[in-house]
Amino acid sequence: MRASTLMIAGAMASAVTLLGSGTAAADPVATMPGDGLYLVGVDILPGIWEAPGTPDQANGCDWRRLRKVEGDNTDQHYIINNNFTRVTPVRAEISATDVAFKTENCGPWHLVPPPPRTGSSGG
Repeated sequence: MRASTLMIAGAMASAVTLLGSGTAAADPVATMPGDGLYLVGVDILPGIWEAPGTPDQANGCDWRRLRKVEGDNTDQHYIINNNFTRVTPVRAEISATDVAFKTENCGPWHLVPPPPRTGSSGG
């Protein structure tokens, strides 16, 4: 009986150590380094984003706002908005209700700061 009690105590101590040593989740950021799939509210913040785009006429910048992440993210039912462009710079407005944002060949993205409040009507 003593051996089983020690084994249970050891397992519980290991579990507590594992649970207590987890790394804290990072806050969403205002930059995307390049190609990838970014979760809104987890990886990135909502807002207006800008990227340099690409001068490559064969492979333009392709981005997608997604309502669901599944498979290769080409299902039109899951795409809220998208664009394939060679115009630079590129802008996309990501909503807080979007699930994810996918970008390919657009370069690094950064969150555009909101314009200052003017105090006049509507601002």
